[in-house]
Amino acid sequence: MNDLLIRTITGIILAAVAILAVLYLPSPLFKVGIAVISAIAVWEATHLLQRKYHELNPTITAVVGFISALILMFVDPFLTVFVIFLYGFYIAHKIYDINYLTSLTFALTYGVFFVSTIGLLHEINKYLIFILFATVWAGDTTAYFVGKKFGKHKFAPRLSPKKTWEGAVGSFIGSIFFGGITAYYFHMYEAFIPIVIAAVLLQIGDLFESFLKRQVEAKDSSHLIPGHGGILDRIDALIFASMVFYIFYKVFII
Repeated sequence: MNDLLIRTITGIILAAVAILAVLYLPSPLFKVGIAVISAIAVWEATHLLQRKYHELNPTITAVVGFISALILMFVDPFLTVFVIFLYGFYIAHKIYDINYLTSLTFALTYGVFFVSTIGLLHEINKYLIFILFATVWAGDTTAYFVGKKFGKHKFAPRLSPKKTWEGAVGSFIGSIFFGGITAYYFHMYEAFIPIVIAAVLLQIGDLFESFLKRQVEAKDSSHLIPGHGGILDRIDALIFASMVFYIFYKVFII
């Protein structure tokens, strides 16, 4: 079975699970599920950083990430920041190395705050998640096929050698087109604004994770998902776009 077929089958299964979860899980239970995903993302980020900072403990940090995500979505984001900094300082002061403080703070902030915006969006309006999915999945798909067919000019060769400007343009157009159609279908016309912004920033989300992996000479964040790598490899663009949607609705709509 070739890589594209494995990737496609796995992607369809993941998409089906995600859609069913959005539709049928009550918001509190959905947010608990997102906290689990957040914990896995924290584990992957910490596991990558462990290649440089060997005394990091990805498993314990993932547990802290799960608790922090629950606090963020159910209690208060400032308490989440407090917990993250306390944990980071507790570990770093024992090793007496500020790199451990900055690494843990980064892994937890990245894995908790970015991922948790998906749960917070579901609380605002679960149909926003479908607009988010359409924007990101269409961008990823069109970037792959347009880049493969027409890609000639490298977009960010140091971070992601396979990315091209042609693929990036295809991603932008695909995101706006399919994200826009989905927003129109749900009569959520204000979503056109975050769709356009997200169409740009979701590509930066992909490069952001690539930067992290290149720093520790890793190809994938883990091997959890066949054909895709890890959770972060699958949702790196999604969580940047989700952050855009959440900020827009929190600041301008709610």
